[in-house]
Amino acid sequence: MHRATPLNSSMRGYCGGGARSCVDQVDDTKLMQEMAGNFMANETRKEIEAPQNYGFSSVVFDAEKGQDGKIQACAETFIGFMGSNRSLPVTGNMDDRRHRLYKLEKGDTAMFRGRGDKQQFHMTQDGGFWTAPQDKTVRMQLVQQDSESNATVQQGGGSGSSGGGAAPALRDGSTSNGSSGSGQQKRGQQALYKDGQKSPLFVEVTKAKTRISGATAHMTLDDGNTYVHCNTDKNVYLGAEAGKGSFDFVVTLSGPCVNTKGKIG
Repeated sequence: MHRATPLNSSMRGYCGGGARSCVDQVDDTKLMQEMAGNFMANETRKEIEAPQNYGFSSVVFDAEKGQDGKIQACAETFIGFMGSNRSLPVTGNMDDRRHRLYKLEKGDTAMFRGRGDKQQFHMTQDGGFWTAPQDKTVRMQLVQQDSESNATVQQGGGSGSSGGGAAPALRDGSTSNGSSGSGQQKRGQQALYKDGQKSPLFVEVTKAKTRISGATAHMTLDDGNTYVHCNTDKNVYLGAEAGKGSFDFVVTLSGPCVNTKGKIG
């Protein structure tokens, strides 16, 4: 049994414990997200690694500061010190009392943006609901690219390590064996939604209109059959999919339609 003095216990708690942190700002341009924040009084840190859950990522809003530069409102997190080393802090999950979606029912899960954006994807007992205010766009889209391999290390030309294990990645994306990637390693990915906004393959809801766009567009019922079909020949087919029946132009009191055909029989 080791004897511990109050000073020794305090130092162990200071180094080996954790700390609550105000989040000043987040840098999401790094391969591992980093944050800057304040721990104890007069203790400010930056370049603190902030791991994200695989498949999910978020960037909290910057802190709101007064004229004196002091933080008045911000996101918060809890810091741990690896190996009781006060110089190696790592952040845990971040939350923000300013914007948090709360008062959910037990079992609910949700994703959301800032409080004022009113954008939520909420899975409830009644179903899943994607909600946005009328001045926003809700869009599901395909980018005009094919999927690729998820392999990080590309074969051919790699320097390789002398040992059997993989070299650990460093902060800048290089590895401890000296290979800096240079076309051999792919790390991270960028947001694609702006590329998708240029794509003609989408379903979109806005305040003014709802659009369905693609090479062809079908309206079907639960029997799997198409009853309205916008085809590549620039005609609209009513009653069935083009090519699955006999069609002729729909006639109105003012004359035949120029691009609308109905199924015969």
